[in-house]
Amino acid sequence: MNITIMESEIREEPEIVGKILNNNINVLLKIKSYLEKRYLDGIYISARGTSDNASNLGKYLIESMLGYTVALSAPSLFTIYKTPPSLKNRIVIGVSQSGRGEDVCEVIAQGKKDGALCIAITNDPDSPLAEMSDEVILCWAGEEKSVPATKTYLAEIFNLYLFCAILSDRTDILNLLKNDIPLYIKEVIDKSYGIDVTRFHFMDRCIVIGRGFNYPSAIEFSLKLKETSYIFSESFSSADFLHGPLVLVSPQMPIFIFMPSGPSYKHLKEVIGILEEKNTEVFSFSFERLKEERLNFVLPFKVDEVLSPLLFAPAFQIFANRLAVEKGINPDNPRYLKKVTITR
Repeated sequence: MNITIMESEIREEPEIVGKILNNNINVLLKIKSYLEKRYLDGIYISARGTSDNASNLGKYLIESMLGYTVALSAPSLFTIYKTPPSLKNRIVIGVSQSGRGEDVCEVIAQGKKDGALCIAITNDPDSPLAEMSDEVILCWAGEEKSVPATKTYLAEIFNLYLFCAILSDRTDILNLLKNDIPLYIKEVIDKSYGIDVTRFHFMDRCIVIGRGFNYPSAIEFSLKLKETSYIFSESFSSADFLHGPLVLVSPQMPIFIFMPSGPSYKHLKEVIGILEEKNTEVFSFSFERLKEERLNFVLPFKVDEVLSPLLFAPAFQIFANRLAVEKGINPDNPRYLKKVTITR
């Protein structure tokens, strides 16, 4: 059977992170040197869609590793209401695989006006976003032809990990990114083909749960299920889920949950217990065996929770691709969607 473009692009991810390591470290060292000489109030990130989900993870990484307060932008304040906040004494980061999002570019333009250091994370070095930014952190992913973003998402979050590891002098994380993570990503992709998606052939709705560093994983997986299989999928932080959305669970509502090995594990295990008491089918992505194989994908390598999104991403991307194919849907060209969506 011919593989989809989406699948072939997921398979490129180990090579892409290698290119990022070979090409982006010097620009990040330059940014680090700049910040050592400058007072900084915080970091402001602007993005849309999948790039916004990557940026959400970036907020967790930057605040936990660098200690700066991070705000995710409200682009409508810049484009519609014309009441932007002051971006003085901040780094402003625009994240866009195409680099052509007009709203993201407008946030960067305001950052330039306010004297902020403006950084682009993009896949296109010739894009408007790249051209107007002070520094450009490239994704090195090549053209992404499938409409659902996969390899560019992995590239964006890998760049954010590298950004934080270098600026925080976390040589332990930097060494893992250089020496281990590219190999781990390849093994995760290979093993993910063992997931049995046939049991979800008729699934038309579901809930995806994560916590902390993997709340963005839940949001992005939920988006991929929507885009590729037209599933009405909703994502929640496990903490928020217990505050009200718990009433949605039923035996007919599959729930997917990300279970890293780390501080959030105990809480997430308790959530699984609550769900199973209600006869809910729970499928977990985890680093150790939790239940029968058909409802549990165990990743082949265990990493600290902070790094786990790098390994969960290719696993849920392969899952989404294979489920779409199982349902007879072409994930490369979802109905009503196009590769680049221009918003203001």
